[in-house]
Amino acid sequence: MPKILAFDICGRYAHFKKIFATTSALSYAIPSKTALYGYVGAVVGLDKFDNQYLKEFETGVCQIGIQVRKPIVMQRISTNLHPHDKGLIKASQNRKPTTLEYVYQPKYRIYFTHENDDIYQQLKTHLQNHTSVYTPTLGLANLLSDFEFKGEYDTQFIESGKSKSIEINSVIPRHKFINFDLDDSIYNEIIEYSQYAVEMNTLREVTMRDDVFFDRKGQSIRAFVESYHTLQINQTEHHVILF
Repeated sequence: MPKILAFDICGRYAHFKKIFATTSALSYAIPSKTALYGYVGAVVGLDKFDNQYLKEFETGVCQIGIQVRKPIVMQRISTNLHPHDKGLIKASQNRKPTTLEYVYQPKYRIYFTHENDDIYQQLKTHLQNHTSVYTPTLGLANLLSDFEFKGEYDTQFIESGKSKSIEINSVIPRHKFINFDLDDSIYNEIIEYSQYAVEMNTLREVTMRDDVFFDRKGQSIRAFVESYHTLQINQTEHHVILF
């Protein structure tokens, strides 16, 4: 199996706009996989013109796992915006406020692998040196993000199926999900998102969607899943699903 890079991303606020939001800008609690393509592209300096960076993330060449590292806290803030040819921007004059929803002080752990070794090694170097070509953000251009390299790990791919449930530390996509096996003594706050963006082309058209499950407090979820990866971080075994 290929090696996996693990790194944490965080910031004061994040906003990952829900695709169906109209009058108010609602946010997902976690970044979409396609948003993380943009994050990695910013760190390694992939060409943003006409979304050319997305050519490096064609379906199947990149696998990502996402873990919630801090309990999710959502905030809604009224912001004065006005129309502009580049979209909505903050207005200097008093305008009718628009309610924007943010994730407050989010922290996520990203597990990353890529078939293109050049991109993989570039990302590894930037993470190790804590450098980036462009400024990484959490959904919107003004929501700056920091990151911390956790390491490079060998992994073991395990096909489990219905034979045994396992504590999954990451987001669970429905196409790998079979059923929950929850301990009644553990209070889980499981969130399900439908139509989560998984793949996108250079026209920014979402070409693949899936439903995903995760725990609002960042707890692991015991479930039966088709397969997962296992790796050791600080002598602790982690079970993550890459998709």
